[in-house]
Amino acid sequence: MDTTLNGSRRLIAFLIALLGCCSLSVAQLSLPKDAANIKDLNELGAHYLPAGYAQSNITYADFQRLLKQKCERANAALPEGEVDAAQLSSNIEKAAMQLMQCVGGLINITTVLDEVEQAKPKGDLDVVFEKYCLRLPNATSCLTEFNSALLPCMTREERNHNAMMKRIMGKLLDFVCYKNGDQIALFIAEQGPECLEQHKDNVGKCLETTFGHYLPSTLNVSQLVLPDLVLGPRQCVELHEFEACVLKHLETCDNITPSNIVESMFRYVRRESDCQQTINREARDHSQALLRGGAASPFSWSSVTAAAISLPLALVLSSI
Repeated sequence: MDTTLNGSRRLIAFLIALLGCCSLSVAQLSLPKDAANIKDLNELGAHYLPAGYAQSNITYADFQRLLKQKCERANAALPEGEVDAAQLSSNIEKAAMQLMQCVGGLINITTVLDEVEQAKPKGDLDVVFEKYCLRLPNATSCLTEFNSALLPCMTREERNHNAMMKRIMGKLLDFVCYKNGDQIALFIAEQGPECLEQHKDNVGKCLETTFGHYLPSTLNVSQLVLPDLVLGPRQCVELHEFEACVLKHLETCDNITPSNIVESMFRYVRRESDCQQTINREARDHSQALLRGGAASPFSWSSVTAAAISLPLALVLSSI
């Protein structure tokens, strides 16, 4: 049972990490004072983050400074004094606390894990997830309100990506709750949590290998700057690299179903963004280079020339 429970926790963390890549950056910009409902997730950071980030010890004062700094940077082009960055950041803090209260009223992770363990032997997983998936409209409403508070502190590029981010988030939630949780129930029933548990170290290595170049080897809080939340060409290609790496390991599990479900989730991200076009173009360019007799340099997904923008995957797991 311990292995299954740990695997279920890693499943939840994995979903959060994936959603974090393309969500409204709830975890990036909100540091709840009371994280009792997600206590178990704090322990998972050590399995998915570089050593210097597993115990980051970011204080509430650090969070306030980072948030104000981001609001100032996003509105730097406006005349001085026209925007009160301190007030904007305070608005986000209040909205974040409201969001956490909203989510806490809808779902308690510890309770969900207990219910999953009790329902699994009886084959009643669908009953558990149906109950929580019926609350999805309320969760979506909470996220929409929080996003409204975030907008004034977003850069022009982030705002341009915001509609796509919301669309991806909505589709991923729809996927998880397809037929009132049929997909997630199937994942657990087909040994998905055990598969993730078996490859937890490999998933962590995939994360670090793919996105590690965005992160310094150690976290210096005094020099930390919140990254812009965008899903540009480079991030699309790196997300595809991460997908391929994770699936390569999950496919070695005894049951192929968990790998297929995870792959479907990644496809949802690509469908709701421009990522598939970027991936197809890179693959086409690589094929043409091979047909020309290898005159081009060896293919690398990381050769995309878009500006390097930090991805908040690490903060998703470390700050909540």
